[in-house]
Amino acid sequence: MMGKIKHYFSYLLFGVLTTLVNLVIYKILVDVGLHYSISTTIAFVVAVMVAFYTNRRWVFSTTDKGFIKEMSLFFTVRIGTYVFDLVGLIVLIQLFHMEEFISKLIVNAGVVLLNYILSKRVVFKTTNTRKVAS
Repeated sequence: MMGKIKHYFSYLLFGVLTTLVNLVIYKILVDVGLHYSISTTIAFVVAVMVAFYTNRRWVFSTTDKGFIKEMSLFFTVRIGTYVFDLVGLIVLIQLFHMEEFISKLIVNAGVVLLNYILSKRVVFKTTNTRKVAS
């Protein structure tokens, strides 16, 4: 039970950190006049690098030799959620005329959930099953 609580707390803590990195970079870039699609792309790249490191090291605690496989899967999954992020922004900003940062906050809620599910079930699944069960 304590292992599961530690796991979820770690994901929450580092998920908040990664989300903050994403949002702060996005906000700064939009505020200096960069288009929201370019801003979200740059913020995505930086946040994914932070997320991979923290997820691998502290959330899913993988240390086995599957680094390249995990990294490839991680980035592939995150590209999928990036598309979700970008399409969500386009819909909210262009179709519903919502403010850019509010749109980013709304879309990020779905992105965080998808990232966790896909990281747990696809990227870190073999090690994750051993670690979280304890």
